[in-house]
Order: sequence, then C-alpha cells, then structure tokens
Amino acid sequence: MLLTPAAQLEVWLGTSAGSHQIVAALVAFVATASIAVRRRYPTLVGVVVPMLYSIELGFWGDPQIILASVGYFCALYALAVWTPPRRFALGLGFLVAGFFVASFGPKGSPRNSVVFSAVTLVVMLLVRRVLGDRERRAQLAERERDLAAREAVVAERARIARELHDAIAHNVSMMVVQAGAERRVLDETTGSTKEVLVTIERIGRGALTEMRRLVGMLRSDATDSLAPQPGLHDLPTLVAQVREAGLPVELDVEGDPRELPVGIELSAYRIVQEALTNALKHAGQAQARVHVRYGRDSLELEIVDDGAGAQTPVASGGHGLVGMRERVALYGGRLDAGRRPTGGFAVRVLLPTR
Repeated sequence: MLLTPAAQLEVWLGTSAGSHQIVAALVAFVATASIAVRRRYPTLVGVVVPMLYSIELGFWGDPQIILASVGYFCALYALAVWTPPRRFALGLGFLVAGFFVASFGPKGSPRNSVVFSAVTLVVMLLVRRVLGDRERRAQLAERERDLAAREAVVAERARIARELHDAIAHNVSMMVVQAGAERRVLDETTGSTKEVLVTIERIGRGALTEMRRLVGMLRSDATDSLAPQPGLHDLPTLVAQVREAGLPVELDVEGDPRELPVGIELSAYRIVQEALTNALKHAGQAQARVHVRYGRDSLELEIVDDGAGAQTPVASGGHGLVGMRERVALYGGRLDAGRRPTGGFAVRVLLPTR
C-alpha cells in the first residue's frame, strides 16, 4: 500500500506536525495501514483509528496530515457500513467519547469539534441507512444464490438417482424374468442349474424390492414408470428433434460404438440433451455440432455452437451445467464448459468407462 509511506513522508517532510511528529507519524501509520484490514475488522478499525485521532487533536492539535485523514474517514465508513447493530452502537459510543476528548482536551477547540462531531454522526447514520441496507441486501442476495445453487445440486442429484433407479430396475427386472423363464423350461435332470436360477430370481426380486424402497422417497411423480432410459443410440433422434426446433445440428461419431454401462449411457445422453437445449435457448442464430468419440477406456463428448448469445450456467428447471457437473462427477470424469475464443459456447466431457 502506497498510502502508508506517503503519509509518513508527509509527516516528516512537512512542518504542520510541529513538535509532535512522532505522535503524528504513529497515528498516520495506524490510520493508513488499517485500510487494508478495515473490511475484516470493521469494529476494531472504526473504534481505534477515530480514538487515536481524537486523542491527537485534544492533546497535540491537528497536524493537518491529509493522507491520515483518508484513513480516518475510511475507518468511519467501515464502522457505519460493515458492523452489526450492537457493534455499531458500541462504536458510536467510543466515537462520542473521542469527540469529547478532541473538544475539551488541552489543545481542543470545542466550537469546531462540536460542529464536526454533529455533522459526522449525522452523515454516518445516513450512510449506514443507505449503504448499509444495500450491503446487507447484497449479502442476503448472495446467500440466497448460494442456497439456490445448493438446492439445485440436491434436486439434480435426486433426479439422477431416480433415472438411475429406473434404468437399473429395468435391467434387473429383465434379468429376473429371464431367469424365471429359463427355470421353467428346464427338466428335472438339471436340478443344480434350476437351483442356481431360483437363487438368481430370488435375489433379483429382493434387490428390486429394496431398490424401490430406497429410492422411492426421491420420487416426486407417482406416475413415473420403469421404462428404459435413453442412451447414446437415441442421439440421432434427439438431434433430429433439435433440428426441428430450429437449431441446425451435426452429429459425428468417432470410434466403434459399443455397449457401455447404463449409467454412463444415460449421463452422456442427458449431457448432450442439456447442452443442445441451452444452445437452442441462448445461442440465437447459430449452428451446433455434437462429436462423440469412443475411446479405449473412455467416452468423450463435445458439444459446440457458434452463437453470439450468452449461455446461462443453470438453465430453467434447475439443471444446466449443475446437472452436467453432477453427472460427470458421479463417474469421476472431467467437464470443461465456457465461451470459445472464436465465438460461441463449448461443452467438453470425458467419462471413464472402466
């Protein structure tokens, strides 16, 4: 901070401090150095700096150090705006006591000090009323945004859990049905095989029951079904729907498509769906491209557009990038999303498949 050494130069090279340069230098140092910590310790700074200033005025007189006065008014601002009500009232009490010292000390000037004190108190109360309320509203709005973001994460995790529950439950149901069908067509000579199939069927039915109990509390819609969830094989249909909605989209697939775990298939589909939905809403007149790459141990997604519109980090309904991050984090992947240097928006995702 350049203000502190500049104030010291003003004290030692000027003549206004007179014979109490050491006191003036100390007060100037505290007043200017406290600017750096006034936001963190507003009550301490708002009490100590004015009190030191008042003691100097009452016992040694006004040194007319301009830069020290800057620190003094910054301390008063911190006390007025950034302190809770009780600490502000306490600070005003110390401030009034300091005004009394400055007015009736050996070097004090009662007439000037009383007028200055009254004007200062009125201005501080007005500043606290106007800026303090604005600051508190800003802090409240920030807390509400944080709360909304956390709620969006919780809601998105519940949505992901419901979708995974549906996908896994469908697969387990198919396994149980096939095991039961195979058991019924076996003859009596294959007893051990039938016992294995009976065990598989029993465990599968138990798993389905417990899964429904565990995830049932997350359901917000009682009409949800256990229909198969979409996967990468549904991307051409999704792209066609987005084209019909007005956004030209190209789909490129690199590598050999293969069957992936159902959760990864679902997450990849939802990520592409959300990225295209955001582009459709916010990119304006634009074109988009979806690139899917099947790696040896990974699945890579890239959804880019060349629109000039602003992308919102969270789309309506509590999803958007929040949902993408949650889905990617679920599988230990990586997500990069942001504006492109050449214009438009890009979403790049890497999902491990092993």
